[in-house]
Amino acid sequence: MSFSISEHPSWEVKDSSKLREFLTCPRKYFYIYLLGWILDQPAHDLYFGESWHKAREYQLLHGYDDIEGAYNAFIQHYRKEFDQSTDTIYTPKDPAAVLKALMQYAEERRQDLVDYEVIYTEISGTVPVDEHRVLSYRMDSILRQREDDMIISMDHKSTKSFSKTWADQFDLNMQTGTYTHCLYCLYPVDKVLGVLYDGCSFEFLKRRSSARSAGYHINFKQVPAYKTPDQMNTWLWTVNDLLDRIDTEMNRLSYCSDSDEVLQSFPMNPESCTKYWGCAFHDYCLAWQNPLRSCEEPPIGFKIEYWDPSKVETTNKENLIWSKKI
Repeated sequence: MSFSISEHPSWEVKDSSKLREFLTCPRKYFYIYLLGWILDQPAHDLYFGESWHKAREYQLLHGYDDIEGAYNAFIQHYRKEFDQSTDTIYTPKDPAAVLKALMQYAEERRQDLVDYEVIYTEISGTVPVDEHRVLSYRMDSILRQREDDMIISMDHKSTKSFSKTWADQFDLNMQTGTYTHCLYCLYPVDKVLGVLYDGCSFEFLKRRSSARSAGYHINFKQVPAYKTPDQMNTWLWTVNDLLDRIDTEMNRLSYCSDSDEVLQSFPMNPESCTKYWGCAFHDYCLAWQNPLRSCEEPPIGFKIEYWDPSKVETTNKENLIWSKKI
């Protein structure tokens, strides 16, 4: 390459989040995953979600009645990044809300461990998508329904509110297909249901209303996202097409130079610039026709941190094999 970008091992590691970002905008993919640029500010939603997963894993392994143990699993992870002084900043996603949620799980959801046998929690590794390529994955759990022996992956989600958009996102997203594909590699296809998204919403009302009291409000919502083998064939074709497209852009990038008038690889998707509260790279896409001239160091407000899903620590590690084709 005739420009100053140092190759990084994480470039070769692909997962659902990278494919989703490429679909959103290839230029954004370039900034985040090739240059490693991310906002230099606390990623609270992401870290809260990781900590929440620790609590939910503890519940699945030790039962819902051990509220203190589940809360400690959350707080030990959460306090590594967010001390007590920040709690009021991030309400309603704060430790007090988590404690209330865990108490509510013990009261309302104790049937979970009657209905399901826990096979795995926090499992990660790689799964093949063709003869030569793999995706990295990380699943929250694999469960067996006691009633009929069908297999599901229960995925824990935390949010501030439930909406139709929140529920509808799971049917066709990359993550659902990846997890189902993992289950297909582990179990007979006719024994796999798919992914059950287990959502917990955290809300705080400063003032009471006629319908609700002031304070924390916790709600649960489960969304089944079960795919048929035919639907999984579509997912598999889509994944390989995306990987081919990323390879094509990488090849195009190898012929680009900082002297080019425009960067003729990883094109912008202008229709995504204002989605999800706006893109952090909007102003740079506007100002830089060829970002190769400005990529030696991140702009103010950004830092370099490469996302490598293969480095994520989980309870179980399993590199899957494609024992049964879809």
